Amino acid sequence: MSTDRKTIGIIGMGTVGKAMLSVFPHAIGYSPHEYAQNRDRIKECDLVFICAPTPHVPEKGCDTSAVEESFALLQKSAIVVIRSTVPPGTTERLQQHYPAYKLLFNPEFLSEATAIADTQSPFRQIIGYTKESFPIAGEIRDLLPLAAFTRLMPATEAELVKYWSNTFYATKVVFANQMYDLCRKLDIDYETVKECVRADARIGRWHLEIFNNLFSAARKDHRGYGGKCLPKDIKNLIHFANEKGVPLKLLQKVDALNEKLKNEAPQASLPRPERP
Repeated sequence: MSTDRKTIGIIGMGTVGKAMLSVFPHAIGYSPHEYAQNRDRIKECDLVFICAPTPHVPEKGCDTSAVEESFALLQKSAIVVIRSTVPPGTTERLQQHYPAYKLLFNPEFLSEATAIADTQSPFRQIIGYTKESFPIAGEIRDLLPLAAFTRLMPATEAELVKYWSNTFYATKVVFANQMYDLCRKLDIDYETVKECVRADARIGRWHLEIFNNLFSAARKDHRGYGGKCLPKDIKNLIHFANEKGVPLKLLQKVDALNEKLKNEAPQASLPRPERP
């Protein structure tokens, strides 16, 4: 499969969709507001990436309606790659509902502030397939930017990879905030302690910032994690797991602690202590 022989469409032109347009500059982009003129042209596309929003709705969980409504715009034989973050099992459910399509799930692992760079040079490239789309999963992977880690896997597994990743990032941010409070109490420098801790590759360098996420375009005038993704994704996974009878008590606590952190006024960083 070659992009020269495929007409590519992108539905949803927010952060994720515009980053995909940087990879496929000749793609036809559509969103109801900014790219409304391309609505009918999506039917010309052989391969469509769905990057529609999936917000959290209290008491209902993840709202996948924008993803599902996208199918009304497609030609009946299209290859559909879902980039939106959706609950595990969504791609399989939609594949059964729309058997004429070949559906795949390709999670994005970008940060808002570096979305284009993260999409063009990803750390990992994961393709989730259904039985119907398995024969073309490798070809779709080869169309996407090369990553050091690449994996083809069932779509439901790939969907959980995305949620696991984002909720772990959120957990790290809240944990770091608690260590920050301890550092202040001990009158020691959090940044120095953090630098030494994150030097261990098993812990990692990211998501240890106190005021939101260093790699988020969100406001940085409150503590804890913020942005468009982490807050909704942790709430959506908690709701999903509760429906499955698996209460995620740790994530429930992380979510509650973050709500408290967001309401705290920013504190000035302590000066680094003088060294002997």
